[in-house]
Amino acid sequence: MSEEHVRHGTSLGELARLFLKLGTIGFGGPAAHIALMEDEVVRRRGWLTREAFLDYLGATNLIPGAVLATLGIFLPAFVFVAVSGPLIPRLRRSRVAGAALDGVNAASLGLMAVVTWQLGRASIVSVSSCIVALIAGVLLATQRVNAAWLVVAGAIIGIALGM
Repeated sequence: MSEEHVRHGTSLGELARLFLKLGTIGFGGPAAHIALMEDEVVRRRGWLTREAFLDYLGATNLIPGAVLATLGIFLPAFVFVAVSGPLIPRLRRSRVAGAALDGVNAASLGLMAVVTWQLGRASIVSVSSCIVALIAGVLLATQRVNAAWLVVAGAIIGIALGM
């Protein structure tokens, strides 16, 4: 990755605070967080270019993420689920609260769909990358394939084809 893709000088504390904030305000799981992460690190803070963000996003599927970022993004959701989990059945019985939960779920699904579309447009740049994406999608939808193996296979195919 070239030097112009990344702004240096970001502290670990600043990184930890950002991901803790994202983990606290995000809803919908890791896929929904991608749009929030991109907005913060690319558009608002300028830490990465869009291309570098996509490169790092792909790389994080191959290696464990940074401990601080991982804790920051998942810890708030874990605590929230642990605390609210027993309350959800009661909330669902309420017409208003149930409708609010349905709205939040629908909005999260919409967010994930837009992120998927944006990442697809930026990542599927050739016939071969389109074929790899289609094969991975079919395997995920029809087989019990571990997604990590699909990522590894995609990397190998990308290297072999010089994508």
